[in-house]
Amino acid sequence: MGRPVLMILAGSLAGFAVTTQAHHSWGAVYDGGQSVNGLAATIAGEHTRRPHDAIEVTITNSLGEPEAWTVQWRGNRGGGGMGRDGAQYDFNIGDEVVIDGRMARDESQKLIQMSSLLRPSDGWTVTASLGRGRR
Repeated sequence: MGRPVLMILAGSLAGFAVTTQAHHSWGAVYDGGQSVNGLAATIAGEHTRRPHDAIEVTITNSLGEPEAWTVQWRGNRGGGGMGRDGAQYDFNIGDEVVIDGRMARDESQKLIQMSSLLRPSDGWTVTASLGRGRR
């Protein structure tokens, strides 16, 4: 194999590795994770899909220090922040929210799989499945 072919092959494999790492299985990350109920957080970033729906939040830890976490949820198929029912996600940076779900098995990843998110200021709620019949 010539050098140009090897370089193209190596580049393709490197791109595949990055894509594969970004998309994880829910069970591999969250099964067995600690449940969280009524966790207060502040929206710190825009809604994204990479490929799961996700939002960045700030949570105050047990020492009173702010920590950056990523909240993910499953199942919405439309791009651009469209929910399964076609409703636009209405997240705003600075919104105070309350999250239910479960943490990643490895808490150092600072990931939460959200089952519900409530904005107390107006009662707006997003719900999502934890998968395979769990809520």
